[in-house]
Amino acid sequence: MQKRTQKNMHSLRIFSSIIFSVILFCGVSTTVFADTPSSATPHALLYVTATKSGIDSLRKHVTAMDIVAPQTYAATKTGKLLGSPSQTILKIASDAGAQVMPLVVNQYFSQNDVHAFLQNDTAENKLIIDLIAEAKLRGYIGFQYDFEHMMASDRDLYSAFVAKSAPYFHAAGLQLSVALAPRHSDAIADYGGGSYENWTGAFDYTAIGKSVDFVSVMAYDDSRSVGPTAALPWVKQVVDYTLARIPANKVSLGVAFYTWVDRVKTGKLDHIVTYGSVAKLLSSGAYQTKGWSDDLGVSYVTYVKQNRQYIAWYEDQRSFQTKLALVTDKNLRGFSAWALGQEDDRVWSDIIAMRARPDGLAFLQ
Repeated sequence: MQKRTQKNMHSLRIFSSIIFSVILFCGVSTTVFADTPSSATPHALLYVTATKSGIDSLRKHVTAMDIVAPQTYAATKTGKLLGSPSQTILKIASDAGAQVMPLVVNQYFSQNDVHAFLQNDTAENKLIIDLIAEAKLRGYIGFQYDFEHMMASDRDLYSAFVAKSAPYFHAAGLQLSVALAPRHSDAIADYGGGSYENWTGAFDYTAIGKSVDFVSVMAYDDSRSVGPTAALPWVKQVVDYTLARIPANKVSLGVAFYTWVDRVKTGKLDHIVTYGSVAKLLSSGAYQTKGWSDDLGVSYVTYVKQNRQYIAWYEDQRSFQTKLALVTDKNLRGFSAWALGQEDDRVWSDIIAMRARPDGLAFLQ
């Protein structure tokens, strides 16, 4: 990690004065954000984009959500905050009494730009100030950092940025969370080509877990998948790795609502679809086989299109239930699902039941 120079320390003191001026000007929230005890009913965080399907799902199901997390903002390499919220999303959440915690991503997920940002104290400070001001203006409970496609060599710089951000967020009465790329091992060879060096390796779970209110572990997009985006045995490995480094009451399990479709001939990912597309295929009867993989904990359907054979490993209510059961088995904080409008609509009965019962999802077991 880079050493702080005398000039940097002077800049940090000025930054501290500015940030507290922002807090005083905007007002400090009186809301208290307590850690979620391991025995509490798990929390439901749902990601949403400003698409018709996403907004339609939000409108229909918002009362079953604890936190609405819009993908709204991006940070440039100079720390400029870009983006503006969907007023429709904010109104739906507000009317239902749901809390809002937007994502902020590194612009274009640019590896070079985020590297430059993490070496620039002035850029970091500017972003923190602007995020706090935006959260106070809009009534957000905080922000989730969703910085991705970072080099593993930037791991310490990113951890330091998170650690620097957290006290200022907390002083303003705000929460800070981080979306973590999925790790199940510290061995580079256990990941697909380039995944560790350019994504997962940039996240120090222990360091980040100490700084933030909670993390959303993106337990999907397995870089060495044998088919599904999130096979259950691999998800369990990710959870075990995480819990060895971060307390369970700070861990929200990332759940995918979308489907990976592989070419049967190559065994490789061909494209991604929503559950709605799979449902249409199933209802049409224009498929070869369908079933459930006990080994992988995912449903599948095979079909032929334009003389090519495909297998869709789809996330439906049954696979969702296995992941929710994992949330309660491990006493996790809850789950974070990507993304609204892509889901099997039947999952909502399970989410509603989970939030209504003090024993969480014991009824599924």
